[in-house]
This record gives sequence, C-alpha cells and structure tokens, in this order.
Amino acid sequence: MAVHGTCDSAFEAVAETFRRSVASGEERGAICLRLEGREVLNFWGGDADPGKSSPWRENTLACCFSVTKGVFALLAHRLIDTGQLDPEAPVASLWRGFEAAGKGEITVFDILTHRAGLPAVEGPVPEGLLYDRDGMEFALAASAHVIPPKAAPVYHNMTYGYLLGGVIARAVGAPVETVLRDEITELLDADFTIGLSEADQARAARLSQDDPRALFAALDEAPETLFARSMAFFARDEDFNTARWRSAVIGSGSGHATARGIALIYEQFIRGRLLSSERRAALRRPAYESDGDDPILGMPIRYGEGVELSTPPALDFGPNPATLGYWGAGGAQGFADPDAEVAFGYVTGRMDAALGSSARARALVAATYACL
Repeated sequence: MAVHGTCDSAFEAVAETFRRSVASGEERGAICLRLEGREVLNFWGGDADPGKSSPWRENTLACCFSVTKGVFALLAHRLIDTGQLDPEAPVASLWRGFEAAGKGEITVFDILTHRAGLPAVEGPVPEGLLYDRDGMEFALAASAHVIPPKAAPVYHNMTYGYLLGGVIARAVGAPVETVLRDEITELLDADFTIGLSEADQARAARLSQDDPRALFAALDEAPETLFARSMAFFARDEDFNTARWRSAVIGSGSGHATARGIALIYEQFIRGRLLSSERRAALRRPAYESDGDDPILGMPIRYGEGVELSTPPALDFGPNPATLGYWGAGGAQGFADPDAEVAFGYVTGRMDAALGSSARARALVAATYACL
C-alpha cells in the first residue's frame, strides 16, 4: 500500500521506518510529529478497511483508546487554569450523591492521578453498562471504594473517563463532549472527536486484532482480578468497530482522531495557548508511581497530574523521564517532550496484542529521537 504525506528532510529516518512497516503489511495507520510548534512530519498509509479497497486517508479517524484519557486531562487542566475547576475540591461538592459509601473525601486531584479507589465498582455489573453514561455515573457514585483511595495509584482503566467527565460536565454545566469541543478541539482545529456522528463513523478505520477475544479472556479465566473487573462493563462481543462503541462518550477510550489531531492536542501540555506556563511546569513533575507493576496493566507506570510519564520499554515516550503522554490499547500513542519540544501522535488500525508500547511504536519513537 502507498504511503502519503509530508516530511522535513531531517526526519526522513522516521518516514522510512513508517514506510517499511506499511510495506511489510505490519502497519496501517498514521504518524505526525511537531517540533517547536511546527509540523515536521505527517504520514499515513495502508488500508483503512482491509478487503474493501479503502486506503487510509489524511482525514481517516482511528480509535486511540486511552490516549483519550490524556485529552480529558488536558481539558481538566484548561478548566483549572480558567478557574472553572478546583483540583482540591471534593468530587461530592460538584457531583450530588458521590459522597455515598464513604467517598466524601475524594478530590478532583485524586481522580486525575488514578487514586480515587474506583478502578471497578462493588458487586456485579450488567454486561454493556459501559455504553450507558447515566448508568456508569450512577454505579460509580453509589459504589464504595474497591481499593484504598489516596494511596499508590492504580490504573482506572475504564472508569477514569466517566469519573473525570462527570466532574467536568457538572463544573461547567454542559456535556463533556461539548466542553471538549469548545475549549480544545475547535480552538486547535484538531481532528479529535468522541461520540462519533454518522458522518465521522463513515471515515473511521476498521480495527483488526489477531485474537479479538484476548482483551476479554480474563472475564472467564480470572474474573475476580482487578483487570477483569475493570473490563466487566463491556459487551463481551465488542470489537471496537461497533456503532455503540464509536457513538458512546467513553472518556477512557472511545476517542477517535488522526495522528495530526493527537500531536496538536498533546503539544498543548508543553507549549501553546491553552495552558498557563505555571500549569505546564506543574505537569512535568512526577506526581506518583505505581507500587511495582500496576495491578491492572501489570507494568510500571509513572504518573503526572493526569498524564503518564515515559517509562521505557513499557511506556516508551522516549529517553526523557519528563516526557508526558498516554498509551492506548492496541498501540496508539500521544506524547510531548518538554525539553526537546517534540509532540508525537500515532494511530494504527492493526491493534497490537501486547499491553504497553508496541514494537512498531517503539521503532518510530527511536527513529524520532535519532533525528533530533
């Protein structure tokens, strides 16, 4: 399949790495790099929908999974800067009923840093609850902590977006997707959307997996583990191409974007006009580290305030430990290096089975830093 796009000659090694991956059949997707506020590479290639003669285009959207969490975190920091959100405020001061079952002391900051104690909820949940915003918010507000809050962070896999999105919506008085559009994506002209319209679904890439059941195997094999409990909200037959997934506003993972859209958004963590210099500086500082391997993902994670910090090889955002971003299931990544002033966006239609940065993503990251 052909590869298209533009590239500054200094980053030709990144372009060639991407070309080889597409030519081998391993890759179909897109990558975008921005350096010091300017675009230096934007490439796309492969099939958007295998078997249908549908080439990947510049405006093809791909699900970026947990890269969405970082976009929601950026929105939260934007609202903190504008005085619409207080990170130290108890969630219950915004969200009526959240204080139930002893959660009155949980703060917005606890949610941002995966320390709310709610990577799952108490008791069984109905299959498919994940696509029901009201149902998810009710379950989270009613539940007691399932792990100790305000302790070492534990990855809030599928609850993070509903927790943070619920806080944002209540603070502003508008649906979180509307706030995101008004405060982030329209201002940046960034092609990132959540809760896809029919028109946007028509340009979304079809995702493929070597083993479509792999992510849900724990529901049958080890249902009491935290990972399984964090995945129990899904419909068991979800393949991430369904209308219910694409149209839902799931801030933990249903965001769809171009690589360029991700790079434009993540760049705002380190430069640009959406955050104050004081807030951008705060984001560079490590907030917490998981206690050994995170019990949800089974790998070490270092957290900033709503972002992951580079922890190669598991979360490979390059050699700078202050680089911040998010990895998404299947291999998508968005990050920004505050020292090199590099922003990186990568999406793929061929999901990698491994948790953490895929071999394809790591090759692109290595090529990027070799060019600096």
